Amino acid sequence: MNNGIDVRVDETVVQQGDRFIEVDYVYTETRKNGDQRKYQISVKRAEYERSAASLNKSTLSFDNFAKVLRPFMMGRFASEDIPAAFSLLDADHSGTIDIGELAIFMPIIMPNASPYMLLHHIQKADKNCDYKLNLQEFTSLINQGIGRDIALGRL
Repeated sequence: MNNGIDVRVDETVVQQGDRFIEVDYVYTETRKNGDQRKYQISVKRAEYERSAASLNKSTLSFDNFAKVLRPFMMGRFASEDIPAAFSLLDADHSGTIDIGELAIFMPIIMPNASPYMLLHHIQKADKNCDYKLNLQEFTSLINQGIGRDIALGRL
């Protein structure tokens, strides 16, 4: 329960062999008064690869993108996947994720993300104010549901 809202998330993953083809997340938010809203985020491999190619910068493979996307979308329900997602984003193996590393992932789910927007989101979990996220801070960011809120355009 978050702010008087119960959130249910359903995940569907379509694979061919060991390759991800599509990932789909459907959120059902139920308010205390019984009102419900549904949101859906769906990413297909072909669309991802087309978008990634148009960015003219380094991006994750679709399979790795899907592995990072899962904890962002599932929040605390995918806590076991957070360390692997962190490792995939920590491209320089420094033990932290900076704006540049997060920018490899975010433009696909938030196409108009500027470095300032990313910094704003990092600062929400950046306890030591170094403009980077260590694993503990990244875990906090994910568990707060900020990733889902970013993807749904709420922040």
